[in-house]
Amino acid sequence: MTKPTKFSVAKPRLYHAPSSYYSMIARLALAEGGIAYEPVFVDIHYRSSQQQPDYVRLNPNMTVPTLLLADRILDQSRDIAEYGLGVSEGRLDGETKAWLDLHYAYPIEELTFGGILARHPLARIMIPRQLKAAHRRLLAHAAENPDLAEVYEARAAVFAERVRTFDPDGVVRLSQRRRDEAVGLMDRLEQTLSDGRAVIVPPAYGLTDVVFTAFLARMEFAGLGGRIPQRPALARYWRAMQARPSFSAADIWIKLHVLRLVCGILGIGRG
Repeated sequence: MTKPTKFSVAKPRLYHAPSSYYSMIARLALAEGGIAYEPVFVDIHYRSSQQQPDYVRLNPNMTVPTLLLADRILDQSRDIAEYGLGVSEGRLDGETKAWLDLHYAYPIEELTFGGILARHPLARIMIPRQLKAAHRRLLAHAAENPDLAEVYEARAAVFAERVRTFDPDGVVRLSQRRRDEAVGLMDRLEQTLSDGRAVIVPPAYGLTDVVFTAFLARMEFAGLGGRIPQRPALARYWRAMQARPSFSAADIWIKLHVLRLVCGILGIGRG
């Protein structure tokens, strides 16, 4: 989303959630681009801050990340990554664009939440209830904010679809399908990297490396990290990506940090 309005921001302001997959992509691209920004923690779990009217006016998708610039707002991680690395969609080479399209076509949320639901019977009870509660809450927001009613109703429809997607009776099959597809992506990366290249699209680190660094981190997070060492070229690449200064600077999560998540919700520590 691009808005021409002028905003009074001294430097870019990134609204993000530390554990959010797409927030990690944004943080990594900004770190690689050397772009300083003001981080703003968005509690997407306990308070559902991304659904509050003030945030919705910034990002009608009610997602993180959102990058607030002096002249526009970027609310897609792909757009933020392009901004961070100083490139534009229209000038991307064909190989880079193909990898990005492949990455963004993969439903990473279905891997993450599908895996949780498949492994934990209690989650198969609790998460569908939470999704239904979110649906009701969005409709309530629509009634309370007539100027945003259409936006809230559209988002409510997304949650209604999630209730169907994460149906307890089919979630084990869904999880396995997404895991198989994730392994297939790792196989494709292994084949590409097997010629010894240091980055996915030579000659230099670029957008593909940003998004697939986040992807490999999420493989670790989702319990598929053990598949990486089975692929020598991919393992070499993953070690190199983790060794980059940007990896630490961007706070890439390869596991759940419960204490840090709680501290973020309480407003303690880094945003």
